[in-house]
Amino acid sequence: MKLYVVCDLEGVAGVVHHPQQCRWDADRGWYAPFLEQARRLATLELNALVEGALSAGAEEIIAWDGHGNFPGGLEVELLHPACKLIMDAGDGGPAGLDSSFDALLQLGLHAMAGTPRAVLAHSFFGNLLEYTVNGEAVGEIWMNAYTAGKVGVPFIFLSGDRAAALEARQLVPDVEVAIVKEGLSEEAIGLDHVQPALCLSPQAARETIRKTVARALWKVGKVAPFTRKPPFTLRARFSGERFAEERAGQPGVRRVDACTVELVGADEPWLLL
Repeated sequence: MKLYVVCDLEGVAGVVHHPQQCRWDADRGWYAPFLEQARRLATLELNALVEGALSAGAEEIIAWDGHGNFPGGLEVELLHPACKLIMDAGDGGPAGLDSSFDALLQLGLHAMAGTPRAVLAHSFFGNLLEYTVNGEAVGEIWMNAYTAGKVGVPFIFLSGDRAAALEARQLVPDVEVAIVKEGLSEEAIGLDHVQPALCLSPQAARETIRKTVARALWKVGKVAPFTRKPPFTLRARFSGERFAEERAGQPGVRRVDACTVELVGADEPWLLL
């Protein structure tokens, strides 16, 4: 059994503050003061996933560090020896994901922008307030599941906060979810605002992930790939006019209002990102 794991940082237990834990500017030599802690927590969650997968019969596990270019969201020195890691591939989509994989697993994912009671909710990047595909609001969970489904790979597992788990189950009702934290604010708060969150301990989160992954692998061959068919009508609403202006010059893109653009008849759902 060959598994592909999408890894992000915002859905990891203990990661609750984006400016302090998730950001860096390599050109300026600036790194968030708790970035290394967050990367360590994420890697140990990935290792727990690997342990659970191996116990259920997985033979090959490949993970993609989806939290930006190097240094990314994982610490390679701590990586489980049975896992291979795709590094420095950016955050534009699961690199190397093809039909040779038996299942997609998403680790440390977050809910889409505008989701209440979510921890660090956003869609792709902080200045995007909403992204819809044929009228359906989508985020990174949707896009990863779609990318896998396009090559016939089913989405069977997700770990993250409670809001992310609910989002995943709306797409694939049979997906197994490991909930490691939850937001306590009824407001839909973005990346730059502090909000209360209730987290499992890192050890408890890893044990939850380990057990849930082992259960999820029994669903390989029983869960259908997540699919949507083109053509797609895409709409993106941004936090400022300049972001809409940047995309308004693309072929076929029209300006809906000062901060919103639309593309009709797209053959892929990510063309306005």
